[in-house]
Amino acid sequence: MRIIYTSDLHSYLFPTDYCSVGERNIGYYRIIESYKKDEDTVVIDCGDNLQGSVLSKYVMDKKLFHPFPQAKALKEGKVDFLVPGNHDFNYGYEIFKEFFSQAGGKILCSNLVDKSGELDIIPHAIVQDSTGLKVGFTGVVTDWVNVWEKSENLGPMVITDSREAAERELVWLKENSDVTVLVYHGGYECDLESGEVLQNTRENIAYELCRDLSYDLILTGHQHRCVEMRDICGTKTMQCPSFAVSYEEIEITKDSIKGEVKKPIKKLSKGEIENSELSESIEKWLDEEIGVIDKPIPAPGRVESALKGNHIADFFNYLQLYYTGADISCTALNNNLYSFSSSITVREILSSCQYPNSIYVIEVGEKEIRAALERSAEFFTLENGKPEISKTFLEPKAEMYNYDYYMGLSYTFDISKKIGERVTRLLWKGEEIGDRRLKLAINNYRITGAGGYPLYSKCKILKSCDWDMQDQSIKYFREMKGRVVSWPYADFSTIGY
Repeated sequence: MRIIYTSDLHSYLFPTDYCSVGERNIGYYRIIESYKKDEDTVVIDCGDNLQGSVLSKYVMDKKLFHPFPQAKALKEGKVDFLVPGNHDFNYGYEIFKEFFSQAGGKILCSNLVDKSGELDIIPHAIVQDSTGLKVGFTGVVTDWVNVWEKSENLGPMVITDSREAAERELVWLKENSDVTVLVYHGGYECDLESGEVLQNTRENIAYELCRDLSYDLILTGHQHRCVEMRDICGTKTMQCPSFAVSYEEIEITKDSIKGEVKKPIKKLSKGEIENSELSESIEKWLDEEIGVIDKPIPAPGRVESALKGNHIADFFNYLQLYYTGADISCTALNNNLYSFSSSITVREILSSCQYPNSIYVIEVGEKEIRAALERSAEFFTLENGKPEISKTFLEPKAEMYNYDYYMGLSYTFDISKKIGERVTRLLWKGEEIGDRRLKLAINNYRITGAGGYPLYSKCKILKSCDWDMQDQSIKYFREMKGRVVSWPYADFSTIGY
């Protein structure tokens, strides 16, 4: 039996990331022309299709749901099984239901329950190939969806414990199949060589599943890593990279499991040709000039940006303060940093603000602020006196978006000091915070405590905004039409190197 496996496509259908110039050899349209399905082929996708790229933003804004281009592509790729990813829940139950009903494959997820009974979810499946080999499949999604997602978006859907579901299904699969396969929208919490625990939450537990359970094969996702076939405690495992950069092909026989990471074809695909009008519409929308700023802002290096501040991060913080009336604001940028030209386009906004995060205002004191700043200060390590990015922000996956930039505070990091003691200056309006309670503008991801900021999840919510930062940034520039826009710099410094 052959398995064709993708994960974390994030609506990357075309050979572009919409940020860099020129064509890239990526895109789901090219992947589905890179293989031919036969009676011994099972095609599986491990989730995160609906959100995450410019195309998904355009589809949602224009309500291109009949059909969803992403769902239509999955159907053309002859997908048999679909394991939902955490971002597939972002737009609520009705969108979730409509999308998966169009995608063609079965929803394979043993820890997802639909109390309304409208979704066609299966906990497991047995597929027999032409040699008589029976391969049993089950799927689970990280149960940290319950931490991140709004309850109103889940609606009648309930996500149960990932480990318990995987363990329960393994018993059934072993009784009914020759080879057992778990498809897990989650990643590895440990170093794959040493087994050292790198992440102490339950967001990712793939190493634990390999170690403690006895699946023959565990296919993972969520972390946007490329992990080639390897053995962990007797279980074969792989992880597919994100954004349709590549796919994985696994060959299963009675005696062996072998896997290979494969690149898509390097030529114009049928999907690109048939959907050229959609592509052209997106590009035209992206290149629309929406405003003018006082001077261009070049993209700095990642370390330089964290050391000296980032004026694009300042822009998003300024907007959060402008629209919420909060006292202070925090924001984060993507792993890859981009620039602003003097003439701002939609593309430049969406390149720097790639996720449609909504904004909350919470009540915080010095304890919460200082703890959060110390977490961001962990970003740095010194190598021969030179600042570098700490391993904790790079492993088990690159999470540089967990470094936060603040506005409304005056603060300094001394990175020569040990972790937990690096915030050496912390003022609000030139004074110690003391017993003051301040209003902090923060996004819906960080408010859950994700990324190493647990205290934020315990703070009182003062306001929930009914807009996201992508839309609000574009709206702001349009409101300022005819003016040259500028904004203040954050009062922040780093010393000790």
